[in-house]
Amino acid sequence: MTGIEIAVPAPEAPRAAPQWRDLILYLLVGGGGFVVASLIAGRFVEHGSLAVSVLAYALNILFFAGSVLVIGVARGKLSLREMGFVPPRISAGWAVGAILLSLALLPVRGIIGVIAQYLANGSLGGMQNRLDVIAPESFTWVGFLVTLIGAGILVPIAEEMFFRGALFTWFRQRYNFPVAMFASSLLFALGHFDAIGVVAASFILALVNAWAFEKSKSLWTPILMHITTNSFAVLIIYGALAFAPQALRP
Repeated sequence: MTGIEIAVPAPEAPRAAPQWRDLILYLLVGGGGFVVASLIAGRFVEHGSLAVSVLAYALNILFFAGSVLVIGVARGKLSLREMGFVPPRISAGWAVGAILLSLALLPVRGIIGVIAQYLANGSLGGMQNRLDVIAPESFTWVGFLVTLIGAGILVPIAEEMFFRGALFTWFRQRYNFPVAMFASSLLFALGHFDAIGVVAASFILALVNAWAFEKSKSLWTPILMHITTNSFAVLIIYGALAFAPQALRP
């Protein structure tokens, strides 16, 4: 009697530890490319216009998300499925927890950011640059919608792909979780170096996002936290512009 042969798929070979040149490429192309392109583009776009904001969001997405896809995914160094980006998935518990945790952290991060900015500069004036990008003009519905979609939704997706999906994963595959959490969070904070207060607040957000990414095994958890944080900030800023513009403009 002839036996029935069952084909057993060979186990996938374990992914090799990432190399230092991969990290350097991420930082040079993603982070460095964004900075250089922003400086060059800023010379050709009128300062204080909505076009500056649109350009900033577009370059953020291009370089941060683009570097992950080109340097990581296309070269076989990173898998969007392994990082929990595709298919998009997040449990109801993590979704609710991510939103609530993000909102609870907002006042904490705000206080830390204000204290850090004041201790560094003796005033809060240095944070004006960030406000000029988010709200370059007085309140308009076009400006609000563009900023909500760009800064509130698309930029968080691109930055989480880069800082948690690529950088945190790179460190996590070579070192333990605390090292990966701290190193990737520090790089995220330094990537927001337009003001010391923003750096401090960003570092806190990055630590919590890295923890949520590690525990949930889905990149959409920190993405949702980042979207909640940024979108709420956009709502507050544009609400203030609509009802009390003198509170934001010197």
